[in-house]
Amino acid sequence: MLGRVAATLVFWALSSDAVASEAAGAGPAALQAHINQTLQSPTDVPFLAAETDLNGDGQDEVVVHVTSRDYCGSGGCVTLVLQRTGQGYRTVMRASVTRPPIRVLETRHQGWKDIGVMVSGGGAGPAYEAALAFDGRRYPSNPTTPPARPVKDAPGVTLIAE
Repeated sequence: MLGRVAATLVFWALSSDAVASEAAGAGPAALQAHINQTLQSPTDVPFLAAETDLNGDGQDEVVVHVTSRDYCGSGGCVTLVLQRTGQGYRTVMRASVTRPPIRVLETRHQGWKDIGVMVSGGGAGPAYEAALAFDGRRYPSNPTTPPARPVKDAPGVTLIAE
């Protein structure tokens, strides 16, 4: 997966609109800065990321799975969903205790596709996939409690693999 993240970042750096994107606060440096700010980290936080249009507006959101031990525990790590804005990014999900694979599911709530994350460890019992549904403002912050719900064999696409 590291190769995919590097390819995404290289694509941003080499794309024809990268300069405009960075100037608008939506390029790789702005992404790293937003992640650092969201997690209140004084240093760059390592992560895996994938882009997909979750709300059907024609602009990709960024799904970020943090890989730093500082933001992980026995139940998993932090996963973010970031929506691009004119000033950079808006966090629409900050979920704890998540594990890859991180998937975008075919189901939708409030016009946004559901996010699937694995839940295991930390006393959660057997591993399972939890679906996180958008509530009109954001996605749930904890995949182990409602409104997150367990799903089995839900159709979807893997964004960030194990």
